[in-house]
Amino acid sequence: MKSSDHTIDFTKKGYTKKGYTKKMRKVRCKWGICCLLLAVVMVLTLAGCSGSKSSGPKTMPSPDTDAGYPATPGPSIQDTTTAAPTEPPVSEGDGTDGNGGSGEPTATDVPHYVVVLDPGHGGNFIGAWYDEKIEKNLTLQVANYIKEYLLENYDGIEIYFTRDTDVALNGDIKIDLEQRAEVAKQYNADYFVSLHFNASEAHELHGATVYASFRDNVAEKSQGIAASILEQLVALGIKDNAVKTRKSQDYYAEDGSRLDYYAVIRHSAARDIPGVIVEHCFMDNEIDKQFMNTDEKVKQLAIADAEGIAKYLGLPKK
Repeated sequence: MKSSDHTIDFTKKGYTKKGYTKKMRKVRCKWGICCLLLAVVMVLTLAGCSGSKSSGPKTMPSPDTDAGYPATPGPSIQDTTTAAPTEPPVSEGDGTDGNGGSGEPTATDVPHYVVVLDPGHGGNFIGAWYDEKIEKNLTLQVANYIKEYLLENYDGIEIYFTRDTDVALNGDIKIDLEQRAEVAKQYNADYFVSLHFNASEAHELHGATVYASFRDNVAEKSQGIAASILEQLVALGIKDNAVKTRKSQDYYAEDGSRLDYYAVIRHSAARDIPGVIVEHCFMDNEIDKQFMNTDEKVKQLAIADAEGIAKYLGLPKK
């Protein structure tokens, strides 16, 4: 291409050479200003984006977080106490417990148990009845006193009932008794304590008995808490009729071994829950009446039960 091809005929476009040069300078000036403004906008935009980013490094989530678990250990699912605020770490040697700590227990140090209380009988199943006292009413009264005392005086325990009104769990006694153990399972109970009072035809027997399981999966805990409760009842002056186990003549495990005689203990053991039956005293005996002839005396029986439970479980006092 020849250079003459680039020659502009100003007269055809209506410009003089001087006018055309002036016009082009204005155009270049406008383009320059536009470019400068565009550059300023880009710089400001980049600066804003940079400021909105986190100042820390971006990291991938840990495997624990991805799995739905906290990356650091949290309080037990069962722990209803409120975790204390995180404190600065104590430097080694300035604590009071010899291990660099403050010596104060933390929330995770407090034991935690779920105990289901079973107020025996209820509804049409009235239990023993003597001197206008009905067993089903006494057992519910004792259960309420136990719960009140434990929650007011100890930490680390939850209390639930199989019934809290005058009802049976089922009209069929066999189903009723098994459902009591099932309630304990639904609450994830660590222990099942069934509350009762005794009576005899001749009115000559007296004293406290606590029945426990002999089955290997629960025997140690069942008999342990039974002994602790009985010890507290005996301390009130009630005759010690011992912790007892009883084998069924009718119910057998798959391996042919005998199961527990008492239904609530048998069904609790089948659910891996240590269960006991507390027979506080004999309602029809003159010696034992002194331990239950007033509301205050009934409350003392309940406090004995509660202290037996608390001592066996090692509950910390409030």
